[in-house]
Amino acid sequence: MLARGFQFNQVTYGTLINGLCDNGKTRVAISLLRMLEVSARVKPNVVMYSTIVESLCKEGFLDEACELYREMIRNHVVPNVFTYRPLVRAFCVAGRVHEAVCMAEEMLLNGVGVDAYVFSVLIDALCKKGMVREARKVFDEMLQRGCEANAVVVACSALMAGYCFKNKVDEARRLFDRVVVAPDVWSYNVLINGYCKAGRLDDAVKLFDEMCGKDVVPNVVTYNLLIDCFCRLGWVGFAWKVVKAMHESGLVPDAVTYSILLDALCKGKRLDLAIALYNQLIKRGMEPDVWSYSILIDGCCKNRRVGEAMSFLREMHLRNLVPHIVTYTSLIGALCKCGRLFSAWRLLNELHHNGPSPDVVAYSTLLIGLCRSEHLDQAILLFKQMIKRGLTPDVWSYTILIKGLCKSERIDEAVNLFKEMHLKNLVPDTITYISLVDGLCRSGRISYAWQLVNEMHGNGPPPGVINYIHALCTKQHHDLLQRILDRGVC
Repeated sequence: MLARGFQFNQVTYGTLINGLCDNGKTRVAISLLRMLEVSARVKPNVVMYSTIVESLCKEGFLDEACELYREMIRNHVVPNVFTYRPLVRAFCVAGRVHEAVCMAEEMLLNGVGVDAYVFSVLIDALCKKGMVREARKVFDEMLQRGCEANAVVVACSALMAGYCFKNKVDEARRLFDRVVVAPDVWSYNVLINGYCKAGRLDDAVKLFDEMCGKDVVPNVVTYNLLIDCFCRLGWVGFAWKVVKAMHESGLVPDAVTYSILLDALCKGKRLDLAIALYNQLIKRGMEPDVWSYSILIDGCCKNRRVGEAMSFLREMHLRNLVPHIVTYTSLIGALCKCGRLFSAWRLLNELHHNGPSPDVVAYSTLLIGLCRSEHLDQAILLFKQMIKRGLTPDVWSYTILIKGLCKSERIDEAVNLFKEMHLKNLVPDTITYISLVDGLCRSGRISYAWQLVNEMHGNGPPPGVINYIHALCTKQHHDLLQRILDRGVC
């Protein structure tokens, strides 16, 4: 077009830059901006800079976006609210709330008014960081600037959520009554959630009735909050009544609704009812999600119905759902308890090729199974494999293996592992000491056991000292026990 004599102006270039950014070609947009910076005819304006700043923020290049913002100021291009909005939001999303506040203050210094969007984003971010007092100051500033009512409701909901997170539900309610003139369903949901989390079901139900009386229509989230609260209190029958009321209101329960009910049934040791409910949902055409399957798998594992748990896992794979590592860990533990150690190990290995990466907890769960079954050589092999694959064993991992070695009278190996813990700056806990002291005493190495006792009590008795003494009494290590009693530990 330029070759044919068409003359682009700032609007044309601005539209082109916007299109490039919308299509994920931010680098090309930056190259075009650089070309314009040296152009004698068309210079970059605030729209071009702001568009690229926003695109960089969306793509996660926050520091680069900040540098471009500084550059535009150096080039005497005055930023506007659309320049600052994405920067403030990106700082908040990145957890850099202090820098977000500083950016808002910079807005004011540059003569750009902080709008309702920026206020709301700041309040939400501060509350999520637990900085409710600071969020309240920002909210009060927002009220003083006379922001529109709808924006105030949104910001107020974020602040109320902050108060509820801090277990200050009554403060949230006072704010709601004082500020929110026309509350919406989300404002009510925040308060209902706060009451439910605090176990104040009566207040939650009263608020539900209040919102219905004010013609604010509850949504699926509202009902799910009440259903979850009833279930957590063990009142599953009342929860089903809420589901019935939900149907009568014309709302269709979603996957979250039924996952809450499935969880309550499994925790209430009514696994058969949970599976029956799941089968009904499948017949109705509802698609279970990862959470639903995780609940059922965990319920089957806790009831040692591993075959059914594995069937649910296969179903997840057929539906292209990826189980969480916690679900796999639950399965590994259940397989170990049923004596299917080879299957547990195979499942763990499969995770390295197809699934979420196994963590230390998953490995430690299999370690427990191997040690309890006295497969110590395999346990040591697994421990080394965990390290080889880049995982760092924690105190629990070491303690499992030390305890297993001591029970198998492989004391020297247990002592070497104990020393290795110190080299890696891992602090043994009471169970570690109990296991090793017990093993040393049973092998007749009382002097070393006494050395460990001195180390253990160097800074005063640890919290588990009563259990420690009980363990020694049970194993009848009278010589060592008498020395401990002489020290006046208990």
